Amino acid sequence: MTADLTLFRAPHSLKISKKGFTYQMENKRMKKNIPIVISIFWLALLLTSCTGSGTAVNSWSGALLTDTAVYFADAGQVYALRAETGNIVWQYPEKASTTRVFLAAPALVDDQLIVGDYANLLTSLSIRDGKENWQFNGAKGRYIDSPLIIEDTIVAPNADNHLYALDLSGKTMWNFEAGHSFWAQPASDGKTVFAPCLDHYLYALDLETGNLKWKIDLKASLVARPALGDGTIYVGNLDGDVFAINIENGKIIWNQKVPGGVWSAPIFVDNQLFFGDQTGNVNILKAEDGSIVQSFQTGSAVIGSGALLTDGIAFGNEKGEVILFGFNGEKQWVRAVDRSIYSNLLVFGDQILVVATKGAKTLVSLDANGNENTNFIFSIKK
Repeated sequence: MTADLTLFRAPHSLKISKKGFTYQMENKRMKKNIPIVISIFWLALLLTSCTGSGTAVNSWSGALLTDTAVYFADAGQVYALRAETGNIVWQYPEKASTTRVFLAAPALVDDQLIVGDYANLLTSLSIRDGKENWQFNGAKGRYIDSPLIIEDTIVAPNADNHLYALDLSGKTMWNFEAGHSFWAQPASDGKTVFAPCLDHYLYALDLETGNLKWKIDLKASLVARPALGDGTIYVGNLDGDVFAINIENGKIIWNQKVPGGVWSAPIFVDNQLFFGDQTGNVNILKAEDGSIVQSFQTGSAVIGSGALLTDGIAFGNEKGEVILFGFNGEKQWVRAVDRSIYSNLLVFGDQILVVATKGAKTLVSLDANGNENTNFIFSIKK
C-alpha cells in the first residue's frame, strides 16, 4: 500500500518547498451555506473569549506531533509534552491566560514553534524552553487555524480577512486582503499558496509576492484545508461539494457531491481520497474523476482529518469514537474515548493521538488496535 503523504501534510510541522495560497468571504452569502453543525464550531470558537478572574477559557484544542514531542495548544496555554509519556516539558505562558486563547495547533520550523492566538498575536517560541523569540502584532483578528511553513516563509491565515507572509524573524514579507475571514490553513506547492475562504473563493497567490494568480468561486464557504497532488488541488465546501482543481489555471477538473459539509482535508492513498463529512459519513472518492468508491456512516459528525496507519485510516467523530477503516473501506475496529472529537487525529508510528474537546482527559493515545496507551498521561481540569 502506497500513500502520497504530500497530500495531507502533517498538520503543522512540514516544511514545504516554495508555494502559496489565499481566500475570503461574505456574511450574506455565508448564512445559507453553513448548516446547523456550524454551532459545533462556534461553540468552540466563541466560548473562548470569556475573561475575568477565575473564569475558565475553553477552546477547540489543537496539537502538533513529532517523533519525540507533542506541542499542544489548549485554551490559555501551549504545552510541550514528551511523546512517549505525556509529561510536561514546558508550558507557555507559565500561568494560563484569560485574555489569550490558543486554539490552532502550533507550527514547527527549525527550532521555532509558531503559535497564533485569539488576542491577534502570532508568537515564535523556542522549542527548548518555550521562551519568546519574537511576536507579530500586525493582525487585527483571531488566528483560527495554524500557519503554513514553506521553507523560510510563514503564511498565516487570519480572521481579519488577511493572509500574512512573514520571514523566520517575524518580519512581514507581504499580506493579501480578501473580502472576509480566512479560517483554514493554506496549502502550497512551493511556488503558489492556495487559500480557501469563507467568501466561497479559493485563491491562488504567488508565494514570493502575494500577488493573485487566480481565484475561483466554489459556491459555498470553505473552512477545510486543501490537499495537493499531481498538479491538482482538492478541497470541499460546507454544502458538501468536493472539487478537484488544476493548480496552474484554477479550472475545475471535476466536482462531486457528498452527504454533508466538509471541514477537513482528504487523505490521499492509492489514487483515492478519504475524508469525513458533517453527517457522519466517511467518503472514498477516486482522485482521477471524483466518482464515489464507497461511503460509510459512523453515527455522528466527522469534522477532523483522519490518521494514516499501516492497516488503514482512522477517523474520529463527534460521538467520541475512533474508527479504523481498511483501505478497502471495511471497518476494522471502533474504540470510544467518551469525549467529542473535532480536531485532526495525529499519528506517530502506529500510535494514534486523539485530541478530546470535552472532559478532563484532553489527550488520549491509542495503539494500532485501538487500545489505550496507559503510559501516556496528560489531563487538564476544565
